[in-house]
Amino acid sequence: MIPAEGVLIAAARWLDLLGRSTESQASMIIRSNSRYADLTPTQYSTALDWLHSLPWTGLTVNTLGRSDTLQKMTSQGRKECLLASLLEVSNPPWLENSDVLVHSSDDLPQDINRWQELLGLPPSSGFRVVRRISGKIDLVRRAQIGNAGEVALCMLLEAKWPGAINHVAERDDGFGYDVSASIQNCEWHFEVKSTTRRGRLSFFLSRHEFETGLADNYWKLLVVGLDDELRATCVAEVDKSALKKFAPADRTTAAIWATARYDFGEGQLSPGLSFLPWEQADFRTHRLLTQGTRDQGPNFSWMPTDAGRAAALPILGPP
Repeated sequence: MIPAEGVLIAAARWLDLLGRSTESQASMIIRSNSRYADLTPTQYSTALDWLHSLPWTGLTVNTLGRSDTLQKMTSQGRKECLLASLLEVSNPPWLENSDVLVHSSDDLPQDINRWQELLGLPPSSGFRVVRRISGKIDLVRRAQIGNAGEVALCMLLEAKWPGAINHVAERDDGFGYDVSASIQNCEWHFEVKSTTRRGRLSFFLSRHEFETGLADNYWKLLVVGLDDELRATCVAEVDKSALKKFAPADRTTAAIWATARYDFGEGQLSPGLSFLPWEQADFRTHRLLTQGTRDQGPNFSWMPTDAGRAAALPILGPP
């Protein structure tokens, strides 16, 4: 729940006072100093309860109203932490795409601008907090989505080739791929990138994954599109030559790239897994893998629009 503006102002005042005094001393100042009389006792009480609920404040029943944590922080640092807590609780829709939408403090959304105004923070603070929280949330969410996509792909492949699929990333993430599939005397290696984003496709590729792909003819980079319940609704293959074409280049041995972010669209993707040896009946029973999409599901704008062409593909064997 996002606190009302009066409670937010009260919380900022508590933080200023608790940065140099105990809780009882701060409470006495609030009650006796006319500067604080523009807010009600209920607003101050609600604000203090909220601060007690935030672990980073160090305010617990065992501190006797004194927080060494707060007293070691600057006034701006305390308020930036409060702004971060607000952002985490609200989790606005734009936060997931803030790396694209927010390039500077001039791009900050209205809610962040209002909160930092109430807290007395400069625009640079809001931008810094957005970057920090979006990165933190993105790491957690990315891991959850990534695992869901890998598991979904394994289940889809297992339905066609029982016992042939190995989710290697469950045990070891150092192979340079996530899933292996032993199909008709070939062992395929699939690096899987999963996303719930409808409008754009962004994924990270480590240098180890990239170099594994270049050296392995049976390595494929696959993209799995997930719906809001993290169910697979589209599958595509990434053009390996595009990975090489757009990869960073080291300019000196003193610094080398370790991870790259790719922003790809339908021009670098092919729907479905056309390289696998499908039978004619599979185009009906395994539509998601052969044609790349289900009959129904969310629309991913990065997914190739010619998914229907897969039905006309010849029955393929291993390379």
